[in-house]
Amino acid sequence: MTKHALIVFLVGVNLLLLATLILSSWSLPAAYAQAAPLGQNYAMVAGEVRDGQDAVYLLDLPRRRMHVFVPNRDFNNRRLFYEGSRDLQRDFRGGR
Repeated sequence: MTKHALIVFLVGVNLLLLATLILSSWSLPAAYAQAAPLGQNYAMVAGEVRDGQDAVYLLDLPRRRMHVFVPNRDFNNRRLFYEGSRDLQRDFRGGR
């Protein structure tokens, strides 16, 4: 084995060891979410309002309200706009 081939081989082994070290020490960040009972107070549903226009509905179960968010159609400014809310208890007359 020539001196040049030996140097290339050792550099390759070092790069392999460095990649192994980086991949084994890197981990995904931990996600700290709400406790399970609090996570059941809300529900989100995506749906189509009209032809070609979508909306996100947020159901607030403790307050019995439905909030509507509509995405901006401009691709440069991706935001959700609040369009209003409904009182579900009044709309359904208290479950009758």
